[in-house]
Formats: sequence, C-alpha cells, structure tokens
Amino acid sequence: LLNSPAYLVEGDVFNGRAHLPMLRWLLGGRQGTPPICARARHTIESCDGALPSGLRRGTAAMFSRTAEYYDRIYAWKDYAGEAARIRALIESLHPTAQTLLDVACGTGEHARLLAARFAVDGVALEPEFVVQARRKVPTGEFVAADMRHFDIGKRYDVVQCLFSSIGYLLHGDDVVKSLRCFARHLQPDGLLLVEPWITPGAWQQVGPHMTPPVDEPGLKVVRMSRSTREGRITTLEFQYLIATPEAIFHEVEMHRLALYAVDEMLSFFAAAGLAAEHDPKGPRGRGLYIARRAGD
Repeated sequence: LLNSPAYLVEGDVFNGRAHLPMLRWLLGGRQGTPPICARARHTIESCDGALPSGLRRGTAAMFSRTAEYYDRIYAWKDYAGEAARIRALIESLHPTAQTLLDVACGTGEHARLLAARFAVDGVALEPEFVVQARRKVPTGEFVAADMRHFDIGKRYDVVQCLFSSIGYLLHGDDVVKSLRCFARHLQPDGLLLVEPWITPGAWQQVGPHMTPPVDEPGLKVVRMSRSTREGRITTLEFQYLIATPEAIFHEVEMHRLALYAVDEMLSFFAAAGLAAEHDPKGPRGRGLYIARRAGD
C-alpha cells in the first residue's frame, strides 16, 4: 500500500510511521486540511489546505518533520553560554531593558534562559517549535509566523534573531522586509541584535559531518549532513535515521541559506531605517549585527 500511486503527494513518496496521518487523509478522500505538506524540502506553497495563522504560501517549514527531536539533536549547542553573552551585551548597551522579542526562537531555549532576566516573547515559523517554547516560557507569548510578515501588537526594548536564521531569506529584499518588521516592534530606544549566516569569503566546503547521536533507551537519532554552494546560495543537506520502539524511519531536510557580505548586510539595515554596526565575533563566532532605529 505504501508503494501505491495513491501514496504520492506533490511528486514525493511518503513512507514509515511519521506519514500515517497523511495516508489516512489520502484514503479518506482528502477531506479537510492535509496533516502535513509533503517533505520538509517543499514549501508551504505545495499545501492545498489552510495555513497556520501568520504563515504565508511559499514559506519553508524546515523542521516540520524533526521538531520533536530538535532539542536532543542540538544538545551539544552552548545555549547557556550564548544567552549569558547576549544578556551581558544587552545590559551594557541598554541597561534599562525589560522586554525582549526572540524572532526565529526555535524551541525557545534561548528564550527560556533569558526569561530569568527579561520578559520574553517569541516568533517561530514551525508551529511545533511554538508549542515547545510555550511550555518552556509559560509567561511569554509565542506565535507561529514568518519573520517578514508578523505583528505581535507590542514594542520591545530588545528584538533578537539568532542562530543565523536571517540566512534563510534568500533575497536581499526579504532581508529588508524582515528588518523593517523587527524595527516596527522596537521601542524608540530599542536594541536589535541579528546573528548572521557566514559571509561569502568565509564559506568552506565541509563534511560530510555527523552530529553527536542521540542515544536514549527509547530513541536513537543519527543526523548526517553535507554542504554545497551554488553562487551565493548554500545548501545544507540533513539526513536523519530515527529509531523508536515502534519503527525505524528516515527523514531528509534541505536547508538553503544565502551568503551576504558584511557591507551588503549593513546596506540592508540602512534600507530598513536602522543604524547598525558589525561585531565580527558575536555570541558564537559567526558575528552579530547591533542596530537601533536611525535617529534614536
């Protein structure tokens, strides 16, 4: 049955435990909203049904199939150290800051750590990340939305966008749209922090690479990856082998990020009405753009 033509959606083959909700939807006559929108490498453009509030067609939901394992896969990441450095930076540049919006907040791990000092809200593209972030920071408001097109209805002392999430915007116009959106959520004297993806000159062919595996009694996850470059676009291919007591299954994600030079990024900030400077180190060695609305 899993190999039948009825189990092909948007040219992609579904298989394994993770795809049973889609199979039920297909066999049930495609009634209502499909439970998943093909593989992660497709965009929401390929989904026929209604989209979660805040999301627009053409928006890539990269971690929709692996969100529940994300924190375990990234257990190696020094969230505590990064959050401490961000907190120290904010306290030095904006010592009266009380509120913080974390854009592309993921599962809310930075938010959880920073919530000890600030009132933290967040935005994430993947709805499952929002669910996890709400559990970690129950006092915050977390919404599923595209970083180019969201409106929380509040202004914040600090807006941050970390872990190179800005790199997922493949066109400069979209970067400017996002920065303008961030700026609209800043208080008049607010501070904007954006951690970039790597620059064109710093990119190197790396891999294959294997993330430290998840080895728990009821869960095994191995993620292998390789990177390629075409022009100014880098593609990170992630392949997962996931084992639970019920099944062993395979997932693939294709992450595309744009390489922007420092001068380009500074021009994007200026076009968004922001005065920015570049710290080449940042919280984890990829740099950090520190900005305020021009004239503040």
